[in-house]
Amino acid sequence: MTRFGSIAMIAGVGLALAVTACGSSSQPTGPTQSFHWWPSTPLAAPVDLGQSQPSATSAPSAAVPTVGEGQSNGLGTPAETVAATANLQFSPNTTNAKIGDVIQWTNTGSVPHNVTFDGNGSLTSSTLGQGDTWQVKFSVAGTYKYRCTFHPGMDGQVTVGG
Repeated sequence: MTRFGSIAMIAGVGLALAVTACGSSSQPTGPTQSFHWWPSTPLAAPVDLGQSQPSATSAPSAAVPTVGEGQSNGLGTPAETVAATANLQFSPNTTNAKIGDVIQWTNTGSVPHNVTFDGNGSLTSSTLGQGDTWQVKFSVAGTYKYRCTFHPGMDGQVTVGG
């Protein structure tokens, strides 16, 4: 048998198996009703334990308040600057700020980094190349942990006071 004949025979057997596997059946092989994976009721917003809890009869708020805003620049003069270094660390890795302060992250290394605030997507940067900056202006007091998702163990924290 020639090489072409062998290939044709293998292709024919594969096609026959595929056609046989696609045959119809009177019984359904999968779910017949549609379903969704997300919760049917909205998840509760995080609550600051230092504040009073809303009563069960109060109406839910229309939107979860943002804790600040983030963008590459233009939020104001930074009160603190954090370097994302070639040593795969934030320097300093802990920062203190006041409400209204701007914190700026600068990639001082040659490898890409990002600044990711879990649970606060609006504060999360895109990929920062060498020399790129990311600013966050905080509007709510609290402690905010962040990390570089490219480099495990590259973590930091900002504590915002009133």
